[in-house]
Amino acid sequence: MRASAAVRLTALMISAFAVSLLLLIATEPSPVHAAYPTGGGIGKVYKSLGGSSGRLGPATGSEHCTLIQNGCYQSFRNGSIHWTKTTGAHATWGAIRTAWKKSGWEKGALGYPTSNEYKSGSETRQSFQKGRITWSSSRGAAVILAKATASFSLKGAGYGHGVGLSQYGARGMAVQGKSATQILEHYYDPAQVTSTTKSANANLKVQLVSGKQSVTVTPSAGRLRVHVGSKKIESSQKITVERTSAGTVKVSVNGKSYQSSWISVEWQGTRYWTGSQKTTVAVSSAQNGSTGTYRHGKLEIRQLSKALNVLGVLRVNSEYLPGIAEMPASWQQEALRAQAIASRTYAYRNLGSLKSACACNVYDEVTSQRFLGWSHENASGSSPWRQAVAATQNVSGSSVKSAKVVTYKGSLINAVYSPSSGGKTNSAAEVWGSSVPYLKSRDDSVAKSKAAGNPYASWTATLKQSTAANAFGLKDVRTIVVTRTGSGLVKTAKATSTNGQTSSLTGAQLRSKLGLRSATFTVG
Repeated sequence: MRASAAVRLTALMISAFAVSLLLLIATEPSPVHAAYPTGGGIGKVYKSLGGSSGRLGPATGSEHCTLIQNGCYQSFRNGSIHWTKTTGAHATWGAIRTAWKKSGWEKGALGYPTSNEYKSGSETRQSFQKGRITWSSSRGAAVILAKATASFSLKGAGYGHGVGLSQYGARGMAVQGKSATQILEHYYDPAQVTSTTKSANANLKVQLVSGKQSVTVTPSAGRLRVHVGSKKIESSQKITVERTSAGTVKVSVNGKSYQSSWISVEWQGTRYWTGSQKTTVAVSSAQNGSTGTYRHGKLEIRQLSKALNVLGVLRVNSEYLPGIAEMPASWQQEALRAQAIASRTYAYRNLGSLKSACACNVYDEVTSQRFLGWSHENASGSSPWRQAVAATQNVSGSSVKSAKVVTYKGSLINAVYSPSSGGKTNSAAEVWGSSVPYLKSRDDSVAKSKAAGNPYASWTATLKQSTAANAFGLKDVRTIVVTRTGSGLVKTAKATSTNGQTSSLTGAQLRSKLGLRSATFTVG
């Protein structure tokens, strides 16, 4: 009996312990509903809604700050709270939260919530950065986006693609006493300025006119000499050149017409026709549709793409560079010399095969570099530019023996340049997608200094609604959100319409479509 009682007592004790253990386990929080802390703005909103016994229920995770605009969120059993410095903290739950989720959360058309739910008549509403969501028992949840603004305000800096040499930066450095070599080796680092004898007297073909059915060539004094096949016809009068449907060119000289697959035109006082008479020729439709005046070289005219193609054949150093108009001649000499070396390097690099699009080495516009010929070389006040060109080359008689260029590992660099950047030049990878060792982002803060006198150090522009919609291909544009590189260049610009549709462009694409000064800007 005593043994049996002892056994029964032991059994009862074990049973009681087991029950206590089960009760203890049952009261422990499960991992899903573990106690997660709340604090800051999110904690205040959570507390105002009743905490764990309120509308949201217990927290199901910790606070995370990994969202756009440096936003944070915390999840709860029945919803979530989102916070940004701009919007503050606001909770979402139920059907409105589901609708927000479907719209893309904070990255979608609505952005972040800017209020909690509130009543408006028979509706429940919640406001967001870019609209609101309404709910009623009869219609459910509906997304209502804000109306498109009439215009957008753009604030930018710099002019051009911003890669390589900054021209206003060069001016600022020259004022500081820097040499042309120091300027170039800063912007093209680790490339170096060196002298070369190669290509010193090479001929360069410059496209002067394209896309025209006829052009005229008029001598200012002296005579022209037209080569048509084996014929040479001289004239002191204007000549007219036209394309024919047969693919040839027809030239009218002294009242007679001649045809050939191509012609060349020379004039007195050049290396092609020496003599004391100094003649210049005016070519219609040159220089962006106006009239170009040329003193050196000769012309070659043929057909290309069912239109006339007029080329100037010029020696790169003595005949082409003096006519480059890429920097005001009134600027400091070291800045002008830096430009001359960069322009020469660019031209030398293009001396290889002719471009199929123009049958030329370079264009006379900013697609390559702006060439105005005699109009610039002989203009009032242009002598400092001619001096800068001469100072960067060695001449013996009429022959150039050597000239300064910029090279990297023994090869000519692609010496691109633009007026200025937004304070840091852009890398080739940022703008064109390919990394180039000597076209990295460089400090260009000097271009924004008072000494540089840069009118593009900062700029503003107003973008009309219709223009924005057309650029992005949307019915309207409600918001434009940009992402930027380390140099400030716009990487992507994403537009959202009032119906939630989106369209993205690169900064370079948007700059081109809108005619902006640069792709370094913000949208307000």
